[in-house]
Amino acid sequence: MSDAARAFRFGLIGAGVAAEIHVAAMRTVVGVEVTAVADADPGRARAFASRHGIPEVYETGEILAARAPVDAVAVLTPHHLHLPYVRAAARASRHVLVEKAIAHTLADADELIEACRAGGVTLAGIFQNRFTPAARGLRDAVSSGSLGRVFMASVTVKEHRAPRYFLDSPWRGRRTEAGGGVLMIQAIHMIDLLHWVLGMPRRAVARIETAVHAVEVEDVAVGLLEFDGGVMAAVQATTGAVPEQAPSVEIHGDRATATVSGSWGHLALSLRSGTSSPDARAVAVDRAAGGRHAQPSVEPYAEQIGDFVAAVREGRSPLVDGAEARKALQIVDALYRSAASGRWVDVAQMHALGFRG
Repeated sequence: MSDAARAFRFGLIGAGVAAEIHVAAMRTVVGVEVTAVADADPGRARAFASRHGIPEVYETGEILAARAPVDAVAVLTPHHLHLPYVRAAARASRHVLVEKAIAHTLADADELIEACRAGGVTLAGIFQNRFTPAARGLRDAVSSGSLGRVFMASVTVKEHRAPRYFLDSPWRGRRTEAGGGVLMIQAIHMIDLLHWVLGMPRRAVARIETAVHAVEVEDVAVGLLEFDGGVMAAVQATTGAVPEQAPSVEIHGDRATATVSGSWGHLALSLRSGTSSPDARAVAVDRAAGGRHAQPSVEPYAEQIGDFVAAVREGRSPLVDGAEARKALQIVDALYRSAASGRWVDVAQMHALGFRG
């Protein structure tokens, strides 16, 4: 049977919240099956498998990667645990789909990218918001010149996390494990959209504080990114907002402004100019956009998973390969370095110091 004719089999490493989203999305992609799962808590893995009818449960992610009859693994653990599972998968010639952030440090990101390159396997990083109609509309509005000359932008992520968020998963509040707070875990999605649309910034400056929660990582961050041509983008992020607001990316041109807002794959786009009402053809409205308790939309995840499977079968790079997924981490890292030094940091230098692939 040809590869195209048989089902593409995934094994899931991690059986938490992300796994619930991914298994739902995978089952909407034609020709994809979820056939194995592993978790650091074997009981949680067994319960997840029973709930979702997954036939095989493995004691550890490394054992799954080495022994399970799968084509690819989806690494859905906290990001500081990604590297050993990616290494194990690459050694076993399993392709790898890894949740954001691709790693908690640039060094780990570089190592896992190199492991997949050396193992000859396809690597993709999840940034599902790129795969929404609203995000594509935002990119098209900039690239087509509909906004005119872009001169300013912003990323706003003002969310609320109760103390239970950190108590239930203590790693989220520990710098050595999480690598950072609101920038690393929440704002990275919108930072990814910003650079996908405008390209990589040249330099960054930032201040971070821990103002609300009893944790080691920042819950307030304010930054500035400078792009080629003098375009400036402000970054505001917090997990202490009451009430929270829908995260957004806003881009200003000298003819119009485009805004994408929402979360969990629920994004809406609006285009505004001084001479006309929003172009209804370009507005992708989602009733759940910005809702704090909205269930995640599986469609963007499914589209990205479908692209990953097609990339493996066609022998091409996925749309968000390892090097592309690394870019948002590179920007976040530059913001952290600036906050530590109190100076502007050259974002491009982070590339020169790390992965060159």
